Amino acid sequence: MSMSTGRKLFITDLHGEYQGLIELLREMEYDAFTDRLVVGGDLIDRGPDSALVVRYLRTLQQMHPDRVIVLTGNHEEMLNWYRQDRSDMWLIHGGAEALHSFEKTFEDHNESRLHMDWLLTLPMIAEDDEYVYVHAGFMPDQPLYEQSRDVLWMSEKEFYAYPVDEILEVTGGKVVVHGHTPCERICFDGARLNCDLGSHTYAIAESRSLALVDLTGEEYAVYNCTSRKITRQNWRPRASESAR
Repeated sequence: MSMSTGRKLFITDLHGEYQGLIELLREMEYDAFTDRLVVGGDLIDRGPDSALVVRYLRTLQQMHPDRVIVLTGNHEEMLNWYRQDRSDMWLIHGGAEALHSFEKTFEDHNESRLHMDWLLTLPMIAEDDEYVYVHAGFMPDQPLYEQSRDVLWMSEKEFYAYPVDEILEVTGGKVVVHGHTPCERICFDGARLNCDLGSHTYAIAESRSLALVDLTGEEYAVYNCTSRKITRQNWRPRASESAR
């Protein structure tokens, strides 16, 4: 990722929440010409507008390839298995909704196929001078860029079982920014920053939210998928707050 002025922004586990994505980018005054945006995977499934999410982010990346990075997640992996006739698991876990969205959005089958093909080429990991970006986590005993694709399913419990120092040793001191496991708020333990707030998960509807995290400004905006309201919070406690 190239370095220049502008903020570093991260969003993950959109799960077809197009309106929330656009509202959050507007709330945080996203500037595609100066800011850098990383998407942490799971663009699709469950939510109403998987195709719109994919089309928007693919177009954005094509327009700003040095400033927009989109990673793969386990839901894109399930789509890959489905396309290869290896498993129908994808249909059970939100793929049916995604197919409906693609059929509704793209009248041309070739256009739909191009966007799905793009989903299947997304990388598993990215990094810059401050952060390492993944979908769920990684195994510290394996080279960072030679991870098994099984880590796309890595649970938070498994990833957070590794000591902070061990994670930072592997990353060269860089914080790992990720999603995959929904939490009530952005969680930071000194080495890992979990940014998944459960957009269109099967949890209680009132808690399903999407977060756009400003890594530079240490704040984030939250879009509640039910109420459609946006709030803003800090993800790194201030010194006065930590002392309480």
